[in-house]
Amino acid sequence: MDISVEISCIDLRYQHCRLGHALSEQRLLCSLANEGIREALLGLMAGGRPVLLDGFKRLRCAQKLGIHQVPFRSLANDEAAAIIALMRLANARSLSFVEQAYLIDELRRVHRLTISEIARRLDRSTAWVSVRQGLTTELTPLIGSKIMSGAFPMHAYLQSVRPITRVNKVQVPEIEAFVSATAGKGLSVRDLDVLAKGYFKGGEDFRRQVREGDLRWCLDALRQTADAGGAAAASTEQERKILISLEIAQRNIRRLPGALVNSTATPSPAFLAEAHLLCGGILRFIEPFATAIRTFYDRTRPQKSHSRHAQERHEDSQNHQSGRHQP
Repeated sequence: MDISVEISCIDLRYQHCRLGHALSEQRLLCSLANEGIREALLGLMAGGRPVLLDGFKRLRCAQKLGIHQVPFRSLANDEAAAIIALMRLANARSLSFVEQAYLIDELRRVHRLTISEIARRLDRSTAWVSVRQGLTTELTPLIGSKIMSGAFPMHAYLQSVRPITRVNKVQVPEIEAFVSATAGKGLSVRDLDVLAKGYFKGGEDFRRQVREGDLRWCLDALRQTADAGGAAAASTEQERKILISLEIAQRNIRRLPGALVNSTATPSPAFLAEAHLLCGGILRFIEPFATAIRTFYDRTRPQKSHSRHAQERHEDSQNHQSGRHQP
């Protein structure tokens, strides 16, 4: 049964589990301004106070519209049962992957339910629950807050950042730096995908440009690279071989240190002898290799804002000439 509750009394402890979306909230605001709040907010009553689980956008819109009373429906008598009830509702498909993950984390961490118990009560497999539980273990407070507030698109993290950083074993501070630099900039999921590939696979110079906020230049540089890659058929055989060799070198440089650290605890004498010879050869060539890479890197560096500087020089020249003819 629906009841009417005072907005100021509603407990928002689960707000961090629900995604924000400024555009959809703006559309909802226009709708509620015309029609009012017809659909009840969902949650539970705890200690005589309503605890909200679903309807945070409607609540924020009501506050903006100066509405003080909203309809409210209790799903269960305790928090764990109410969360389970929300996730089992027919419209639970509206819960995103990350929202499901955070609600499951609440059931595990706060209400001490096991993965198997959650799976049984949701009528899901333990794998389904475990996959979502795993997401919350990798989302730091900073990354999680950017995603849940809507500043960084959830799809961009799940489809671009997460796969790239897993494969390349990127450390958490680098992921946080990228999310912080790109969140709230109005970038599309496609733009974030392009930037993520350049940031996590490219060099420090590019990462610095992203951290400093020069995102448009970074996108233009990466698109030029993509356009050049699309014209691979016009490249010479030597250019194709160089690109393949550079890709292999980059992959091995990332992979090999971890493989060496995790090498067998008791290596055989034959392995040690051959590995020693190979390492000696690598060390002999490593300085010339690094020098050649640095030189080639400088040659291939995109020249930032050449066209802009040229335009500025042209305008200065025009201003100087016009000034010279003034009486």
